[in-house]
Amino acid sequence: MTIAEDLVLLTLDDVTGQPVKGLRDMSKRDILLGGALLTELALVGAIDVRRKAFFLSPKVRPVAVGVPEDYCLQQAITIIRERPRTPRALVGRIGHERFDYFAGVLAGRGVLRRERRRAFLSTRTVWPVADSRSKQPLRDQISSVLLHDDLPDQRTGTLIALLSAVNQAHRLFVSPSVPPRAVKKRAQRIARADWAAGAVRDAIVAAHDGVESRFYGGFSDGTFGDGGGDGGGGGD
Repeated sequence: MTIAEDLVLLTLDDVTGQPVKGLRDMSKRDILLGGALLTELALVGAIDVRRKAFFLSPKVRPVAVGVPEDYCLQQAITIIRERPRTPRALVGRIGHERFDYFAGVLAGRGVLRRERRRAFLSTRTVWPVADSRSKQPLRDQISSVLLHDDLPDQRTGTLIALLSAVNQAHRLFVSPSVPPRAVKKRAQRIARADWAAGAVRDAIVAAHDGVESRFYGGFSDGTFGDGGGDGGGGGD
């Protein structure tokens, strides 16, 4: 599964099929999945994230590699190729309305179940878990890192970094023996990506910071029309 699919699965309530509290706003889910797409592209070597000077925000640029097979990754790299942008300017744009897309992919595999439920005068789509065998190993991997101080691998560390960016790591992974504050601090340390190396580390940190900045700082990415800026970072 992709990082975005993993995050959709982790942030849906098993029974109600609704996003967990804190991610009920679609714009917030867009930002999270935008960060997932950015990091996925970094892990396959399709993008480069760097800054020209320490006082400038990092910019995301495409790297000349093969086109990813996943449709959403293809769309994301197309947007990235338009011009260099900061991660903050990209995450909401490339993650726009992707949550239900990835939930639908998981439903097609039998992991989730698509249901239409009536609420007052409207109906909504929910995604309860149909097969928990896909979710439990994922939770176990993250729990071993957050609750038992195991070292993260690249994928698990990336998932924790993104969950930390939207303030969910300590809410989704709870233990009677580990205080939520300790889990939150552990997730924040992992989000600095000291366990990764080189370009991948830079991309994960930049994606985390971009998601966190948009999540807490409002949903405007600083772009005003096609000719506008991208919310900081200076010139190229």
